[in-house]
Amino acid sequence: MASYKRTILVRLECEPVLRVHSGFAPLRVPANSRDVSPQVYKGGGDLLAVPAIKQFINGAADRVEISLSGVSVETLALLQEERESVRGAAVDFGWAVHNADWSIREIIWKRRGFADVPSISSEPTENGRQRTITLSIRMDDTFRSNPQPAFWTDADQRLRSPTDDIFSHVGQISVGATRTFGPV
Repeated sequence: MASYKRTILVRLECEPVLRVHSGFAPLRVPANSRDVSPQVYKGGGDLLAVPAIKQFINGAADRVEISLSGVSVETLALLQEERESVRGAAVDFGWAVHNADWSIREIIWKRRGFADVPSISSEPTENGRQRTITLSIRMDDTFRSNPQPAFWTDADQRLRSPTDDIFSHVGQISVGATRTFGPV
């Protein structure tokens, strides 16, 4: 009988490498394509939020955010010290597929992204302060500064400037054709 027990794995290649999984207790992960020797992944439990990852389509690559809530003051201090080693670090997303007895059958790495600088928030709650670390991750080779592709059509230009009709005759242009612009 097939087993569909999975644990989400997130591996951040900063110094030292951060390994987190979606369970509660530490998880010993065997050697795989990312880790050449067995490693222990720390449990993030319900605190780990990994959204769905979409594919790169039409120049609009996805960005995801991973949040860890309930972190200690010591963890925040460590993050402040190591903040620059996180920027640009590779982030691998995958999962561990378990057998019926919860032993790991295989590790499947699905996507690789690159981390931006993490943000920290802290807010009061009924039980004290709740500290959250959020890491924005870009997929593939996109940056926030990359421009969207331009389509030189009238409709595309009208989205930018409703009264600009500079591209109103683009649909009439084809290879080998000439078009006179301006007063005739």
